[in-house]
Amino acid sequence: MGDDYSLANLTGLLIVLLLLSAFFSGSETALMSLNRYQLRHKAREGHRGAQLAERLLKRPDRVIGLILLGNNLVNFSAASLMALIAFQLGGEPAVALGTLILTLVVLIFSETAPKTLAALHPERLAFPAALIYYPLMKIMYPFVWLTNMAANGVLFLFGIRASHSELQALTREELRTV
Repeated sequence: MGDDYSLANLTGLLIVLLLLSAFFSGSETALMSLNRYQLRHKAREGHRGAQLAERLLKRPDRVIGLILLGNNLVNFSAASLMALIAFQLGGEPAVALGTLILTLVVLIFSETAPKTLAALHPERLAFPAALIYYPLMKIMYPFVWLTNMAANGVLFLFGIRASHSELQALTREELRTV
């Protein structure tokens, strides 16, 4: 193959895609794990990342749609790249092995580890991610809207109505616990 498809270039691009996948996976968990009351407090204090995260989470269907769109795009691209790399290295039989290896790598390094880190330290990951997602949402909104309309249509067929999420009030018992 030509220089455009050199093994080093393909491998480098694969690593970038795996890092992006880790970002999408971890930031999704981080955003959804944020304590909404602490988030509101930090946003009111003027923390820019908290302000943007709060805005994004007013429509969780949109931010989840954006994250899933990005994550699926990078994961499917990574799978295609792995197929090219494996084919270059060992022909058709290596493609199946490459799929298995990529599955394990994605599972460990782009899903489990980032999500665990994000669950343990949501603010540390969610606030910087919100600085990226907020402008990205403006750019990708037409695609996110189409994706969400299709998903809501499927849910509608099963009798599930999507509604806007609001910050829920705490019960007296929950307040005592806090």
